[in-house]
Amino acid sequence: MDTLLTTAGSVSPLSQLLLFVYKLLGAQFGIDPSLLLTAVGFIWGFSKIFNQVYFYLESVIQRFLMCSVQISEDDHIYDHVMKFLAQHPSLKRSKQLTAQTVYRSAWDDDDEEEEEGKALFLTSGGDDETTDNRYLNFSRQAATSPPRYIPGLGRTGFWYKSTYFRLFRFKESFANSGGWGPMKDVESVEIACYGRSIVPIKELLADAKALYWKDMAQKTTIYRPRSKELRRDYNMWQQVARRPVRPIRTVVLDNKEKHNVLADVNEYLHPATPRWYASRGIPLRRGYLFHGPPGTGKTSFSFALAGVFGIDIYVISLQDASVTEEDLAVLFTKLPRRCVILLEDIDSAGLRREGADADGEGKGKEKDKKKDSKSKDNGSASSDSESDSSSDEEPVKSRKKGRRRGQSETQRKRGPKKGISLSGLLNAIDGVASHEGRVLIMTTNKPESLDEALVRPGRVDVQVEFGHASAFQVAELFQRMYEAPRVAKKAQESRSDGPVKKPAAAKQNNMIYEQTNSAYKIDIDEDEMKDIAVEFSRRIPEGKFSPAEVQGFLLKRKKSPRRALEEVHAWVEASLKQKETKSKVVKVQ
Repeated sequence: MDTLLTTAGSVSPLSQLLLFVYKLLGAQFGIDPSLLLTAVGFIWGFSKIFNQVYFYLESVIQRFLMCSVQISEDDHIYDHVMKFLAQHPSLKRSKQLTAQTVYRSAWDDDDEEEEEGKALFLTSGGDDETTDNRYLNFSRQAATSPPRYIPGLGRTGFWYKSTYFRLFRFKESFANSGGWGPMKDVESVEIACYGRSIVPIKELLADAKALYWKDMAQKTTIYRPRSKELRRDYNMWQQVARRPVRPIRTVVLDNKEKHNVLADVNEYLHPATPRWYASRGIPLRRGYLFHGPPGTGKTSFSFALAGVFGIDIYVISLQDASVTEEDLAVLFTKLPRRCVILLEDIDSAGLRREGADADGEGKGKEKDKKKDSKSKDNGSASSDSESDSSSDEEPVKSRKKGRRRGQSETQRKRGPKKGISLSGLLNAIDGVASHEGRVLIMTTNKPESLDEALVRPGRVDVQVEFGHASAFQVAELFQRMYEAPRVAKKAQESRSDGPVKKPAAAKQNNMIYEQTNSAYKIDIDEDEMKDIAVEFSRRIPEGKFSPAEVQGFLLKRKKSPRRALEEVHAWVEASLKQKETKSKVVKVQ
């Protein structure tokens, strides 16, 4: 053995190193290197056998003694599960976590209000320190807001309701549906439990869904189409906002008209309606056209309707260049069973009829026909004048033909026209393969400019006109503006099924907020408020201002109803003068 090692040591430096270690173990430590090598080989072989047996037993257990459910991040249930796992006590103590920065909107419930409240303080805003003006400062809250922790990628275990669950988060790469572009990573989560029954996993998913929708009961979710790069056949929509349900009473509209629309939508969404429609061969569709000047509440009424019936809103912009006619048809097919699909400002969407020339060739032909008819009517003119006029018209016509020829060549160079045609929109709305069961709402400022095919019965079943505010509506808007805090408090108590118990930091926040607004406290009783509202409505010309304009004026004086009454006359005069001159500069706000 020694002779073999000596011979091998003269071959390479690595062999010399092994020879040195061999002699060191034998001479210095008295260990037989051959026995050590045998032990190492035995351990290595045993580990390989153990791993094979372990993975074989694990595969057998997973196949016959475990149940599992896999969820893709493209599904809404994924959000339910992630929120549930982020709040689970045992997973918060896990050794493998993923930290996420939480971006909350103004409407999200602040679970960390206690921690963030400690960082809220007042500042003078650079004014003289001797003044009483104090302003809220939120600079410290970014540093104190904790991230959200969710299970990291890989395997994690946790207990829930006396059942042990195994969680496996992983990513898979998928090719683009079009066959081009980079691969996209899609995250998935697999939940498994021991036993032959999948009921524990279903109960966990049901609890996660209940927890998620507990916060969503009083909110409306808005969806828009995903960007073209992220758009896939099974995931066309993305959530963009979540807002509190807007009470229907806050929409400025004639009460009779409002209740008629509510009753019509309620009848359409009734569970027995689909069978009634099917038995009579009527497509299950309902379309509404909200028309009126800007700022009259068309979009607000759409959100309020969704809140009343507890359904979500799906908004499509027909001016989006990334949405083709094929995408529009697929987007309509991927809608849930009951929802509101909103098409805003349909008059400015640039819908075109197929076959119509965008360069105005059709109009030119009509003008030529009119000229020909006029020339025939003027047949009593002299032959000399006719020859002169014909000679003058020939070069003009040739120039027109050349211009049209050049325009058509330019159009061919530009390629096919982009955008959605009228026929493409109509096929998506009520085509053979169109989605049924949704509430379609279209809004427009110019209803007369819409194509007749778009507003015919069957596509638009109910038209609702939104006009400028009447005196009664102005008074109602005034009263609602100054009773809003009480309404919000009642809504918050109804969501929590009882009085709201705020932590100490939240109470401190309210105290700080009251200090900054102490000069604007409302000390008016209900009767006086009604009198002020009536007087306020008298000072605003009826049918001249939209509800949005009146609301904007009141928002700047939301703590001072008397101040609003005193300053409304100057605001009305300045606004009417601005409208007469068509100026965009606001003199009085």
